[in-house]
Amino acid sequence: MRPHTGPSSLRWRDEPSGQRPYDLAFALQVTGFELAAEPPAPDTPLARILAYASEHGYESLTDEHFELAKAGLL
Repeated sequence: MRPHTGPSSLRWRDEPSGQRPYDLAFALQVTGFELAAEPPAPDTPLARILAYASEHGYESLTDEHFELAKAGLL
C-alpha cells in the first residue's frame, strides 16, 4: 500500500509558470501587493525611494529614508 500524498501533491510543478496557484502574482496579491507593469508616478514615496537609490545606491537605504519618503521630505 502506498502512502497518500494528496490529490495534487506534485501536479502544480508540471504546470507552466503563471498558471501555478502559488506564482509570484498570486503571492503578492494575498499579501496586499501587486506587480506593476509601469514605473510609479513621480510624486509617490516609491518613486522618491527609487530616485534616491539610483543616485546613492540601494545599500544606502535605511528605514529613515522610507519614513522621509512617506512624509514627502526625501
